[in-house]
Amino acid sequence: MIVSKTTAPFLALLLVSSAYAIENVKVTGEAKYWYQTTVKDISGQPSGKFFQRESSVGVAAAELGVSADLLEGLKGKVSVMALDSLGLEKSFVKDISSAGAGVEDNGYYRTQVWITEANLDYKIGNTSAIVGRQALNTPLLFTERWNASYNTFDAAVLMNSDIPYTTLVAAYVHQHNGGASAGNATATNFPSTTMHNGSYYGFGSTYNSTTKEVTDEKNRAYAFGAIVKPVKDLAMNLWYYDINSMFNAYWIDAEYKISGMFFGIQNSGIDVATAGVDNAMVTAAKVGYTLDKLTLDVAYSTTATGNTGTAIITNAATGDKSKVYTQSVFQDGAVVGSRDTDVWRAGAAYQFDGFKISTSYQDVRQATKDGTEVDIIATAKVAQYVNLTGMYIHQDVDEKTATDFKNDAFRLIASVKF
Repeated sequence: MIVSKTTAPFLALLLVSSAYAIENVKVTGEAKYWYQTTVKDISGQPSGKFFQRESSVGVAAAELGVSADLLEGLKGKVSVMALDSLGLEKSFVKDISSAGAGVEDNGYYRTQVWITEANLDYKIGNTSAIVGRQALNTPLLFTERWNASYNTFDAAVLMNSDIPYTTLVAAYVHQHNGGASAGNATATNFPSTTMHNGSYYGFGSTYNSTTKEVTDEKNRAYAFGAIVKPVKDLAMNLWYYDINSMFNAYWIDAEYKISGMFFGIQNSGIDVATAGVDNAMVTAAKVGYTLDKLTLDVAYSTTATGNTGTAIITNAATGDKSKVYTQSVFQDGAVVGSRDTDVWRAGAAYQFDGFKISTSYQDVRQATKDGTEVDIIATAKVAQYVNLTGMYIHQDVDEKTATDFKNDAFRLIASVKF
């Protein structure tokens, strides 16, 4: 099991605290198998067939977590993640879907175990502080849970709600294990949410796929936010980020709900310190309506123009997903946050008894290519503990200076929670 130098002190403190009265102990866990099969069609020549080894990725994941009240106002939490290919890379899948970058070839499919969370949460009055390894959910720095494993951060977060209708947040992020920023792929170029064995690095770290080595740039991040809810059903977020030696960024949004209607607007910009890289900005809006079990929405986003190498507005920990309204499964944050990009997305969802079906259509227009995507997603809960998710994704890309292609994929996820 991998235990970083920054995590070890918090584990020790948890053990010391456990010598005192422990109350409200909660044990949670989840076991799942994550699988995707994809066929890419280039000029009428498909790359393979569905559900065959050469077209598939997959991995089994298990997580166990314990939380408890340690002292008055003090809570502790520890979670452990394990991944294993189950030997299926020899016959069923070609690659794992996460935690591939940053390891020698002969260790690629071995069982991986790491501590995803280990933190102390102390609250006094209207102020709380969470210190240690934890998940984050801020607009430009957040934990992604779409893959088999999810990324977390070694951080200290302070929150205060003394000002009426306002929560102030200040965060220092020492390092993280987001895979994309250090390599963004497993061996078959599937976007990896976490590094191999959950290894943690500073921001801006890079992975050399030839030497299998990671260069730790040791850049740290600071985030400051204000979550404002001045009236019922109106919420606003204002965030500022400083990632050492890399960039400064801001995020502003406002969302209002009334009589089943939803109105939202977002704006974000990045000021890059790297020479030769242009700054970036994205603006998005969304309108939605919910009637009983039916939800409809339409969203639009646009980004500023820039030269090749312009910064991309996406999750700074992975370079992959985004909080922008218009992202889809394949054409996600790295696409909608790119320079000179206009995106329309329309979606619909219906909640049946026991399961939900949602679908969306996305149209992306860029300087170098245009692309459309259709997503159909079904989720169901069987009995009390079993969750099933099935997706069909169709992507059609018109390359203006290269060969056009289409992607069709099925993604299946089965999990048991307790």
